[in-house]
Amino acid sequence: MNGLRFGLPIALVLFVILPVVVVVGRRRSPSRLALGLRLAALALVITALASPTVAGHGGDLTIIFAVDRSASIAATQRRAAEEYVRSAAAQRRRGDRVGLVTFGADALVEEAPSSDPQLAFATQPAPHATDIGRAIQAALSALPSEGAGRIVLLTDGNDNRGGVDDALALARNAGVEISAVPLQAGAGSDVLIDDVVAPAEVRVGEQYTVTVAVVATAPAAAELTVTSGGTVIGHRYLDLQAGHTIVSFPQVARANGLVHYVASLTATSGEITANKHGEAVVMVRGAPVVWYVAQQPGPLLQLLAAAGLQVRVLSPQALPSTSAGYRGIAAVICDDLPAARLSPAQMAALRDFVGGVGGGLVAVGGLSSFGVGEYGGTPLEEALPVTMDMRHRLAIPTMAIILVIDSSGSMGAYGPQPGKLDLVKEAAQSVIDLLREDDVIGVVSFDQEARWVAPPTAARNRDQVLDQISRLQAGGGTDMHRGLRLAYEYLHRSQARLRHEIVLSDGLTDPADFRGLLTKMSQEKITTSSVAVGTDADLGLMQDVARWGGGRFYATRDEATIPQIVTAEAFIASRAQIIEENFTPRVRSSGLVDDLSFPGLRGYLAAAPKPSATVHLVSAQDDPILASWQYGLGRAVAFTSDATGRWGADWMRWSEAGRFWSRLVRWVSRSESDDLQIVIDRKGDGAIVIAEAVTAAGLPLDGLEVEASVTGPIRARVPLLQTAPGRYDGRLDRLVTGAYAVTVSARDGAGRAHLATSGFVIPYSPELKDLTVNRSLLSRLTEATGGRVLEDPRAAIAPPRGSAARTTTWPLFAAAALGLFATEIAVRRVPAITQYVSALITAGRARIRRPPSAADVDAARQYEQADQWTFAQPDPRASDSMQQAARLYIARLKAAHKGDLKRRGNETTQEQDSD
Repeated sequence: MNGLRFGLPIALVLFVILPVVVVVGRRRSPSRLALGLRLAALALVITALASPTVAGHGGDLTIIFAVDRSASIAATQRRAAEEYVRSAAAQRRRGDRVGLVTFGADALVEEAPSSDPQLAFATQPAPHATDIGRAIQAALSALPSEGAGRIVLLTDGNDNRGGVDDALALARNAGVEISAVPLQAGAGSDVLIDDVVAPAEVRVGEQYTVTVAVVATAPAAAELTVTSGGTVIGHRYLDLQAGHTIVSFPQVARANGLVHYVASLTATSGEITANKHGEAVVMVRGAPVVWYVAQQPGPLLQLLAAAGLQVRVLSPQALPSTSAGYRGIAAVICDDLPAARLSPAQMAALRDFVGGVGGGLVAVGGLSSFGVGEYGGTPLEEALPVTMDMRHRLAIPTMAIILVIDSSGSMGAYGPQPGKLDLVKEAAQSVIDLLREDDVIGVVSFDQEARWVAPPTAARNRDQVLDQISRLQAGGGTDMHRGLRLAYEYLHRSQARLRHEIVLSDGLTDPADFRGLLTKMSQEKITTSSVAVGTDADLGLMQDVARWGGGRFYATRDEATIPQIVTAEAFIASRAQIIEENFTPRVRSSGLVDDLSFPGLRGYLAAAPKPSATVHLVSAQDDPILASWQYGLGRAVAFTSDATGRWGADWMRWSEAGRFWSRLVRWVSRSESDDLQIVIDRKGDGAIVIAEAVTAAGLPLDGLEVEASVTGPIRARVPLLQTAPGRYDGRLDRLVTGAYAVTVSARDGAGRAHLATSGFVIPYSPELKDLTVNRSLLSRLTEATGGRVLEDPRAAIAPPRGSAARTTTWPLFAAAALGLFATEIAVRRVPAITQYVSALITAGRARIRRPPSAADVDAARQYEQADQWTFAQPDPRASDSMQQAARLYIARLKAAHKGDLKRRGNETTQEQDSD
């Protein structure tokens, strides 16, 4: 039995079912033979399930190299590991096979065992962790069932996933040897930030300390910098010795909110840079602060300060680029702020501050905000209750544009360069593509005469217009004045909000009173832009056309300059949203400002309310003037007029102005709830968010709808489920390194919201903290499986000790069981076979057990006498007939005797069956 092992010995417990099979089988089948065959087959099946193996001698060896590719292995050690594997594989015995597994946070079988391994090291598992247990399991799965197997681990041994013990048990049970090649962790000598420690929560005015722990494996020089919100709060030059060095930075909580600290290290040693970075967050509790952001501070700032709000002025570039940077800010006021003054990251952070953190946003109009300020399609527009897309709300075209195209002979092509008219067609298409479906577009062409190429039509028919433009041919004289006048005659009658001409020409035209015509058009608020085409264009005239017409001038020499026209002419569409007219706002919805009596306004920016927005004030044209909504966890308000003397002069002199503006700011401002506390339990690359909701008397608040909004390197919303009285839990998984802000909102049955904010940091991978080889773990793995700690590549492919190999035998047991099952089925399904075999057995038993009767003795005597009489000394005179009669008599005696024996046998069988 020393040579027989079972890979799954637990399966042998199934032998306990055999007595049950005997009992059930005797009731259902009378055949003892079938029952015996069935028991034998089941016994073989159970043995096969236990995965039996037997020991043999000799055989080939299969080696699986499991190579650590995690972040803790420096590039030099990776190359050394690859060379080790290739060198060992090159020295293997004939018939041995080599496979490759690479591992980090997961394990990948890069190459199955082969007698001709490639060993390309082409795979890269996730490097942020080391899972040696998974690597062993992957290697075991790649080993064949026949022959000797060995796993060679090339690693620093710093497992941080905890699955080693289970994998080791599998390897021991399979009889697979594990050997190890230690790889140096890190890059030899290294310097890293081990941790950044700061208190989780402080009060405004409280002093606290931010502590940075630095670790060096050898003496080194380093430079440590700590920043907060982009401002350096500490800078130290360090002369480090081997071991830990603690550096402290005293701090004072100046303002409430989440404070984010970043520590960075510059050192003379160490290849790894990710471990020279650390972060911490501190929650400061105190009075809320409002940020006022504008290109130039306006009268609104004084009104807010006079209303008792804590207002801090920020320039656009000073706005944070992460939502965590809005530390304790209750609301942000953007006063006539163009989107171009903010980066995409800043706008996304402001949006997340409102929707994810629960902050407030007040957007005030002017000539640089909303649609004119290019809010459309930005994260800033996402957070606002109005959209810049008004196409579905306008009953008349927002804009009418007439293209006046020069098709005279001077616009033709000369030489290899593209013709001027071809450039005009490209520029015309770029402008037409800007238009919205309900805008009006028309095309006039001129040479010595002017004509409509495409009469004015809705821009949704742009394909037909472009087709007509493509048919233009250059030829004839040049009279640009005629073309401008033909376009003016239509625009003079147009009802569009914006009427605009674009003339595309080389300016080589007959002289005329361009100034008089264009000035008249400008007085009627019909603007004209000019596009000078070609290197020989009359730039002076074309610039004058744009100046007299109140438009813009462009010069197009080749196709590369056409995108400039598209970008610059985009302002045309935005100016269609400027509505300058005197009106008094009307109250549409109650609940915020309906108790006030409003003065008149002189203009606003047209916008459209979003479906879930509440419109409080509207203009004479029913456009929103004041709209609000709930965006995520926060609130936002849009005031589409301005807070200056251009449109809101009477408004700013209004006695209730301070009350109006402060009410808007206070309505959107976030506030922390004393009855909701947050605890963050960080686990690896995840965290558990725990919200505890209790009343001031300590009673739990149950049945709340609780959600955690997470902002940072990854944005997420996680529902928190109640797990105990007043306790709600939720889990965050697969977070990347960085600082996170968590805002928890809890709503009760009445719709009241409770808000609380906290923060946490996911540090860099623990891979980068382990700078030494874990020889203890490697020794445990090798000793438990009969392996060794290796250095020489030849030892990795050496024959196993004793050259013992094990052979899997379960297929033999399974085949035998299958044969017995087939025989058992045949016995049960073919009764004749059963009866015949039973008769043979019964007859045999009868002969053995029953003594011969008197009849048997008498019959035998008669046979003997007859034979003697027949064959003793025959009379030569006897006739052949007598011989034949004797033989017939003997045959009859024998036949009668055989029949008697058969009758007696049947009677005996029936007696046994009845028993």
